[in-house]
Amino acid sequence: MDSPRRRNNRLVRAQNTKKILMLVKDHEPVSLETLVRKSSLTYPTVLGIIKQLESDSHVERLAYAPTTGGRQAVLYGISGISRYVLGLHINTETISISITNLRDGKIFQATEPMHFQGLSTPELARSLVGLIGGILSKTRLENTSFVRVCITHRDGTSLDIRGIGSALETFLSIPVKILPDRIALNYLERQSYHISSLSTYMFVLFEEELSLTTYRGFDERLDRLPSTHFGHMTMVIGGATCVCSQRGCLCSYVNGEGLLKFYLDAGGEDQGVDGESSDLFHRLLAASYRGDRAAVIAIDRAIEVLAVALANVIKIEGVATIVLSGIFNSTDVRYKMQLEQTVANYLPKGFLEKPQIILGTTTPNDSAFSACLMMSADYFESLRFD
Repeated sequence: MDSPRRRNNRLVRAQNTKKILMLVKDHEPVSLETLVRKSSLTYPTVLGIIKQLESDSHVERLAYAPTTGGRQAVLYGISGISRYVLGLHINTETISISITNLRDGKIFQATEPMHFQGLSTPELARSLVGLIGGILSKTRLENTSFVRVCITHRDGTSLDIRGIGSALETFLSIPVKILPDRIALNYLERQSYHISSLSTYMFVLFEEELSLTTYRGFDERLDRLPSTHFGHMTMVIGGATCVCSQRGCLCSYVNGEGLLKFYLDAGGEDQGVDGESSDLFHRLLAASYRGDRAAVIAIDRAIEVLAVALANVIKIEGVATIVLSGIFNSTDVRYKMQLEQTVANYLPKGFLEKPQIILGTTTPNDSAFSACLMMSADYFESLRFD
């Protein structure tokens, strides 16, 4: 029977091994000296851990540091052995596919047309498996090459994503993680400097659907966070018809029949653009910047409707920092400042926080790659050295 001391030694060793592995991942190519400095462990301890990680094919020697007159230092990195991550972003018309290695380097990236509407789940699954099989042949990878697989999808999708995931699990013989796009894109946004330091904020994504998620303290288990589908809260009684068949929804007035009605009511010309056009918001925003009076009025009214909704959520949640992503990425400082000021107008005087709007940089097309980054981090997090 192990003594408490031996068990404690094994636990400390496992924790130190995990620490060194993550330092290699975050700082590769990295020398032993750098690992010693950043880990606060002794040189012999770090050397022993690196040798064990090399033996287990977790790390490898990448290069030698430039000489300074003495012995060249070895630079280590994550092993390039055949372990890959597959990310898929599925919507009703296309599928985006990303394959990365465990160094987060892209091996394959493509968006393929794939019309899912009208097909049964088994038919969808067969089409997807056939597409993945073709990609494996192109990249010379095997079914067993993947250590993590993830499918992302938009909130409110009509597709049987779980059924498709089950079929892919059977084909690849590995569990498939399923995440909404808002989780994957928020993760990618956090890799950039503009929100990486935020611990509490609301993430608003418009991707056909308008969703909002409140983050209170960053949690790696982001898939557990619920979304508020506030896009379908009624803003105008008896208003324009939304894609959900209800009338007066916020979603419709941000980028839909409601926004189009604002434009036409202001004297805008019907140029054959319908309310379901995905670029309606972008076209009217651009027209407003060119001085189109009807477009200016339509965008101003849309901002006001969105501001009222956001102010209501802020009062409930007590969080006034908002990250806008999806179609909002093409906006600029003028839109951001106008939305901030309008939200502030609908908050009580003396409210604890001043509204802060941050424009995101990601789009739904980034979801597949973001899923790969999340799954790669999950893989390393799951490794145990007990």
